Amino acid sequence: MGMRSGGFGSSYRRRANEQRRKVMVICVMVAILCGICYWWGGEVVRSSEVAYKQQAMDLKKVRTQLENTIMGLQSEVQSTQVRFQQLETRYFDEVPQGEFKKLTDMVKKQLDSGIKAERLSFAIESARPPRNCSPPKSKRFVVKTEMYSGPDGTVSFANGAITVTGEGAFAVGGNGNPEAWYDPGKPVNIVFTEIGGKKTLKEGLLPIQHSMVLGNREYRFTVAAGERSFINVTSDDCDYP
Repeated sequence: MGMRSGGFGSSYRRRANEQRRKVMVICVMVAILCGICYWWGGEVVRSSEVAYKQQAMDLKKVRTQLENTIMGLQSEVQSTQVRFQQLETRYFDEVPQGEFKKLTDMVKKQLDSGIKAERLSFAIESARPPRNCSPPKSKRFVVKTEMYSGPDGTVSFANGAITVTGEGAFAVGGNGNPEAWYDPGKPVNIVFTEIGGKKTLKEGLLPIQHSMVLGNREYRFTVAAGERSFINVTSDDCDYP
């Protein structure tokens, strides 16, 4: 009995020692595996950190380049604005505008038609402010249309030396039917006839201005819309030249 008990206890101890060794081996392997995982995780973190730092540096370089580009573009925009303002100022200084442009166009037209520059220069230098002008006189006449061609369609000035007549488009009533009177909002034809039969036609929207010379007097006219069917003509005359 004693020998069996001793043999059983020894066998139990051996199995227990083997189990402890296995447990220790497993623990060591687990510890090694945890160490490897920890090291690998640290490497991954360090690698990611390096990559993020490199990416941040690249982004910083790109931002710096973009800022430099923006500053360059802003400088170019400012330079372009300055050049534009200079060109605009030069344009308005050198290119005729408004009434001056009308005069230059008239001069060009006269030169193109064959009139010598010396003659135009003499006429321009001879021009002076109006002198010895008469008081303005106003008269009115009925405008002829396709629907009306009756009397009172003419007025005269300069003791009958100049007559003025006109035609216009007929007005349309609220019912859509044509009316006898003219429409002052549409272009009209105004004819100035000098004694002897010479006619000058002025076309356009009212008011219309016109001047003409007879003898040593310049007659100036302003043609404007009057009461229904009528056009008012205001005229004065001054010394010429």
